[in-house]
Amino acid sequence: PTLILQLRIIIVTQKYHLYRAMYIAEKLGLEAYGVASDPRQYVGQEIRDLREILARVKDFFTVIIKPEPTYLGEAIPIDGNGDLTND
Repeated sequence: PTLILQLRIIIVTQKYHLYRAMYIAEKLGLEAYGVASDPRQYVGQEIRDLREILARVKDFFTVIIKPEPTYLGEAIPIDGNGDLTND
């Protein structure tokens, strides 16, 4: 079972994350639209860019290997009020 109930999504994240997020969405069979949330360059961005390269390599192999999900449970509809997610 999957926890994703939406097949069309909008991904809003920083530009350097967006490419990987769109790749993952495509591999999950989602119709995704991406929006970069912040055009600025932050202090220490070079380290985050390096980490992102490693994350891209990891996710490339993850979509090939397709490991079992760590967390599964009842699907939560996106149009609910969010109370089901409160711990």
